[in-house]
Amino acid sequence: MPIRLSEEQQQEVAREGNRPVATVDPGTQKVYYLVAAEVFERVSGLLGDAFDIRDTYAAQDAALAKVWSDPELDAYADYDFHKARP
Repeated sequence: MPIRLSEEQQQEVAREGNRPVATVDPGTQKVYYLVAAEVFERVSGLLGDAFDIRDTYAAQDAALAKVWSDPELDAYADYDFHKARP
């Protein structure tokens, strides 16, 4: 069951728009953030244990394969060597 926002929280959420609103548990001093449900749903996949950056490596390789094989970009592999000398 969702908890109800206090009057102060409602005002702060309205003032901040789509930005997260920090709130503090007075008993533990632990900070929590209030975000709109649609924002939470968009990022929730990144918040759980299921996300592992290594799962994106294949997609990164595929996206950058053409760039990495471009001979005109070889100079960036050793930028300091190819940098203009004063």
